[in-house]
Amino acid sequence: MSSTIPTARAINVPPPSAETLTGPQTQATPMTPAVVETPSKPSSSEHILPEGLSSRRSSRDATKTDGGSEAPVRSRPSTPPRQSAPKVLSRASSASSGGAGRAADPHGSGENIPMTPLTPNLNGSSSSLASDALRTSGGAPSITEQRRSAATETGHSSALPRETHDEITQLTRGMPGSFDPLPRAEADPGPRAPGGLASLSAATVPSPRDVNPRIDIGSLAQKLPEDVTGCVAYLLSAMRQGPEDIPALERLATQQAAVLESRGIHNRDDFVSVLKQVQWRDQGTAMMHGMASASGFNLGTIPANLKLADLTLTSLMKAMPSLPVAVPALITGALMGFALSMLDVASGAATGKTFKDAYYTRPPGEQLPEPLASANAPTKTSLAADNSKAAGLSYGAVRNGLVRIPAMLNYELKGQPEKRAAMDGILDPALGLPLGGGGMRVIKNDFDVSAGRAGFQHLLARDDLGACLDHLQKPAAEQILSAAARAGAHVKNLKSTFPEALGDVFASKVGWTSHAILSAGFGGLTAMVASLPTTLMQNYGLSEKDANVTTQMLKYVVLQALYHVWGGALGAVGGPKAPDPAAVSHA
Repeated sequence: MSSTIPTARAINVPPPSAETLTGPQTQATPMTPAVVETPSKPSSSEHILPEGLSSRRSSRDATKTDGGSEAPVRSRPSTPPRQSAPKVLSRASSASSGGAGRAADPHGSGENIPMTPLTPNLNGSSSSLASDALRTSGGAPSITEQRRSAATETGHSSALPRETHDEITQLTRGMPGSFDPLPRAEADPGPRAPGGLASLSAATVPSPRDVNPRIDIGSLAQKLPEDVTGCVAYLLSAMRQGPEDIPALERLATQQAAVLESRGIHNRDDFVSVLKQVQWRDQGTAMMHGMASASGFNLGTIPANLKLADLTLTSLMKAMPSLPVAVPALITGALMGFALSMLDVASGAATGKTFKDAYYTRPPGEQLPEPLASANAPTKTSLAADNSKAAGLSYGAVRNGLVRIPAMLNYELKGQPEKRAAMDGILDPALGLPLGGGGMRVIKNDFDVSAGRAGFQHLLARDDLGACLDHLQKPAAEQILSAAARAGAHVKNLKSTFPEALGDVFASKVGWTSHAILSAGFGGLTAMVASLPTTLMQNYGLSEKDANVTTQMLKYVVLQALYHVWGGALGAVGGPKAPDPAAVSHA
């Protein structure tokens, strides 16, 4: 905090005399607490001196002159004096104005004003009357004392010791409203990988997830060496299974580094830029892949949600009037489940052909060297677990949990079940494509990256790496046209793969597994939704609104279990022989 008085100009201080430095030799007297009288409120015409000049000592002892005589106390004038600041006094004029350390009264009253610089006190005010009253007699403090006081206030703005002040600052840093003058310490990314081919023969190699961050690859960039060959070698080292793989990986790293440099990629920054482009493009491809795979199932729910299911249930209830409503509802749900399963399985053949070579980091096996083409192949158990978790997260947690359930509660709690049914008929297919199908494929691809079956290292191992880099460097318009052409190719593939689709629907284990699970699941679910509200109202005394809410919540619990069972069963039946068992599902 600065001690400069903004309303007064600087005053040159004369050299201190011996008497000023030593002070008058008077007998010490015990200090008594100063009695401060409450001043009366000044009149409206009374002038208040600028801050600093108005805070002179109230004790008569503090205004003694060098000769021991007392300076007269100036009374406030009846009229306001000039509002201008005091003139700057020269060293000579200040010395002749009545003693060392004094300046003449700028208003001409003859008063000698002590030139005591104001030092801010701890509470932020510019002076303290209490400290002035308790100061011993002897005039203004010496120059040494003034400098020591100013240095103390400049170096420390707190009465706490430096160690305690630093500790409190560390504890409060990051709290809401706190001031953080120091930059936050960044996490140490660890040692940087060595340049050249040294990473391939290192004692430890990174895991597939280490070289494939999920969102931001900044942590990976900080580990990479500066040269392109070292970057390629570090990523390819995640493929090393044993010492026998080192010679082949060294040849591959040298070859692919030359391909990168021929496309203008000469350092780490260029290399990381390519990885960023590849990452977001493959994530977009995964969304399109999943939506295409789920198109049959989700588009089939549109007529079922609108009128088809209701018309079927009404017809069966008329044909079986003596049976409980749960029976025709069970049949209706089973029929709907079987039809949706057929559409889902049939869309898998065309989707697999369309997106076979659409990824940068998931190349077909024939575009990888032989040892890498079959590396880290999935098992029945791992594939079942991945499919089960992916289906439950995408269709259950994301689509139903975040969108459909809140919408259902909004309408049901308002007593509007008809509006709830209409809204659910729209949300089900509309969000089933991006959140359900697309989300499931994104999650499955992430599982494959963690297992080492896809990722940046697979991009660098491709035998067509040069063509991939050329495509990345094309103008944006050409790349958009390329994506549109792939969408058109998918429509053609639906026609060309129709015989294969029929075989998948009626002559494959995966197809019949899907039919059985979805038929039984949707049949039981429809029967529960049709009969449970009446049972809850008649047997348990629930109101219509409470019965509907309870039924709908149980419906989503059953659906969550159905997603997990369905996805896991398809993965287990598909087995490791199928390179993409999700081609006949929503994966």
